[in-house]
Amino acid sequence: MPNFSAQTSSISVQKGIESKLEKKRGKKVIGAKGNQHALIFIDDINMPSVEEYGAQPPIEFLRLLLDANIVYDRPNFFKK
Repeated sequence: MPNFSAQTSSISVQKGIESKLEKKRGKKVIGAKGNQHALIFIDDINMPSVEEYGAQPPIEFLRLLLDANIVYDRPNFFKK
């Protein structure tokens, strides 16, 4: 998982999280490897720079993951 900095993008956060998970029951379900649990630790969460409209895309990605329990596949636009 990359460290958060002013240059951190939401795609790098998504790729970092997904790199530690595996596909289960087809293409659309991802989870921890085997019967393990996944724990995500994020340090310096306030570091990403604020964009033109006041949002911080890496933090918005994490909010979507925590609130809705979904991640979108970026090239194909479906929920994982």
